[in-house]
Amino acid sequence: MDANSETRIESTYKAIQDHIDKLTENQNNILCKFDVLTSNVDELRKTIAQFSDKVVALEEVATDRRRLKTEIRVLKNRIDELYAIVKEGKEDDSCPSDPQDAESCHSGFSSSSKVTMTTGLDRDTIRSAYEDVRSDGTPTEWAVFKFDGARIVCSARGSDFTEFRTQFSDDDRAFGYLRLQMGDEMSKRKKFMFVTWVGPNVSVINRAKMSTDKAIIKDIISNFAVELQLESQAEIDIDQFKDALNRAGGANYGTGIRDL
Repeated sequence: MDANSETRIESTYKAIQDHIDKLTENQNNILCKFDVLTSNVDELRKTIAQFSDKVVALEEVATDRRRLKTEIRVLKNRIDELYAIVKEGKEDDSCPSDPQDAESCHSGFSSSSKVTMTTGLDRDTIRSAYEDVRSDGTPTEWAVFKFDGARIVCSARGSDFTEFRTQFSDDDRAFGYLRLQMGDEMSKRKKFMFVTWVGPNVSVINRAKMSTDKAIIKDIISNFAVELQLESQAEIDIDQFKDALNRAGGANYGTGIRDL
């Protein structure tokens, strides 16, 4: 066998080996993605089972219906989250190509998935801010609640609406609670509003989670006349807020001059 033949054989062998390596890598990625989907489908089945149990409990138990309805709503929203996670498959990008790492990939995803779906509350600071806004004895007109990791905390409170507008960025998910003076010169009264902010850069999965997270924080922030969902800075407008409150509370009569 001459040198040229040996070179061609070695080149062909190397090309075949490269193809085998690529096929192995693709196979490992497919297996890892399958594990990811299986994990979320299993979680989805468990959540649907819990949902069914809550429906039965709601039908059979005559007391504490509000709590049961809240739990059912949270479970339903978790189902939506799981569908979004399965559909997006964003966590698949972290899957390793090494077969020995497949199990760790699966375990890591399961852990992170549960963390992202479980939101906690800093109840003391949220309740304190909520009561501060509601109190006639304090100048506080608004409070904003944002995500600190997997917890919702009170990130700011104040009395200037211009400052309130600066609390929401395109990457943020947040909630706001406001006290606005309504009525006319003959009948002034305070009205309260709850707002949900989802910035335009927020991912599909985090958007899906907002319905669940909103239900959780509304266990504390429960007294308001109007609820709005906002997705652009143009919607954070005090006149639009007051118009929404007027529509919810009926007409105002007087000179038409309003105190801002």
